[in-house]
Amino acid sequence: MTHVNYVSDMEIKEQKKRILIIGGGRRGLASIEVLNEEKEFEIIAVIDINQQASGIKLAQRIGIGTDTEWEKYVETDPAPDAILDLTDSDEVQKKLLAATENRQIEIMGDVTSRFLSNLLMERQIQAELHRVSQRITSNIGLDELLVLIMSSCVKGTKADGGIIILFNETTKHWDVKSNWGISENLEQLLVEQASIKLPVWEDSDEAMLLTDKKSQHRESIGTALCCPLRLRGNITGGIIVLNNEPANHFSETSKRLLSTFANQSSVAIDNILLYKKSQHLSITDGLTGVYNHRYFQEQLEIELSRAQRYDLNFALILLDLDNFKDINDTYGHLKGDQILKAVSLHIKKSIRESDILARYGGDEFAILLPETGKKDSLIVGERIRKGLIEKKTGGDIAVEVSVGISAYPDDGVYGEELIKKADSALYKAKEGGRNKTCLF
Repeated sequence: MTHVNYVSDMEIKEQKKRILIIGGGRRGLASIEVLNEEKEFEIIAVIDINQQASGIKLAQRIGIGTDTEWEKYVETDPAPDAILDLTDSDEVQKKLLAATENRQIEIMGDVTSRFLSNLLMERQIQAELHRVSQRITSNIGLDELLVLIMSSCVKGTKADGGIIILFNETTKHWDVKSNWGISENLEQLLVEQASIKLPVWEDSDEAMLLTDKKSQHRESIGTALCCPLRLRGNITGGIIVLNNEPANHFSETSKRLLSTFANQSSVAIDNILLYKKSQHLSITDGLTGVYNHRYFQEQLEIELSRAQRYDLNFALILLDLDNFKDINDTYGHLKGDQILKAVSLHIKKSIRESDILARYGGDEFAILLPETGKKDSLIVGERIRKGLIEKKTGGDIAVEVSVGISAYPDDGVYGEELIKKADSALYKAKEGGRNKTCLF
């Protein structure tokens, strides 16, 4: 038969190490926050002459006793198991040693307090990491994520500011994606330094100094700490934090915390980029890179709702390449695909950024023109049609299109109705000899 020994709450309390803290300042505050969460410790009191100190106020708020004198606690029974002296006073240290002589009381000093402060900082950064991870959803954008990461890194390392840079594969430059309190000139210097050193740190995941005693920019930059961001094993960015004063060095704890944050952030950034890429692929046409039929239908319904709510108008254009089957039969489908890409690029250049272009079918495109009436939509249709001919979009092959246009609310108030009427206008253009733009 197995015997289970249960330990009562009273026994657990008796097993706790009783701690007396002398010093209620910043380090006292950190020590209280750490020790109060540990089950094996019990803070019996916090001592400080200044009863307005931050550590004293925290102790009072969470129900820990406070006092201005420590001597009586040493003389009481039971005496504390340990005294954490945070005063940095040789006189207090001597008095403590004399008062605890021949007594089983451990005196803990500056080394212990630094350890507790570092432990608290690590817990705070872990809390920040948890906070950031909680905010990362499928709806968050990369820019918002980078702002979250940057603010957490600056806060966690107690820096004066910082930037996040990512490598742009297209331009082959390092782009600043988030800036926290860094001037334009200083930002440029940091990017220059990082672009030199990040490629050299291929085998390191640790935070490294961008500036040292030999750096020509040290006086103008201050102390800059940089940690690489890795996406699938490759360095594709960096987190840089800055202390404005050259003599204000980052602690080893800050370096370790920045490294931890960079590693965690790399995973989060990679996940967001992968999600955005898959999302983009789901709404775009694989050949031309413009939106697909499904996305166009969704946006049509959104534009209808917006127009109805705010009493706006909009136009819908259907555009079909003339004799495209003959081009495919004569020159092959590879050439036909090249022409479709060229036509879609021409249309994109001919419309506004706010307009929505989609590949509607094989050789048919659809365009939504928000806040556009019939007269203006006709101008757009003609600009596209004539431009294809004038710019010789097909090269040696003549490329012409027929265009049909319908408008809300003149031609309908439902999406299906507007599509049918634009299609009717397109049919009229085809029947009228092709290479025409027709309104419904």
